[in-house]
Amino acid sequence: MNEKILQILAEVAGTDAASISENTRLADDLGLTSFDLADVVVSIEDEYGVSIPDEVFPTLHTAGDVFAAAKKVLNDA
Repeated sequence: MNEKILQILAEVAGTDAASISENTRLADDLGLTSFDLADVVVSIEDEYGVSIPDEVFPTLHTAGDVFAAAKKVLNDA
């Protein structure tokens, strides 16, 4: 799962997935805006057929946060 999410993050950020780790900061390191983050979340939702609640958005600061949120939603599904 993390590998696919890495690919999504890299595609939206316009960078190489190998340059992203769990500690990579979405805004500061990847330059993602809130709109970019929405694209990431929608792509994850489409990929896995889940819905990530809106209240999760403010908690997504690093790639690891995105992995954890996706994992939680998948486990709750």
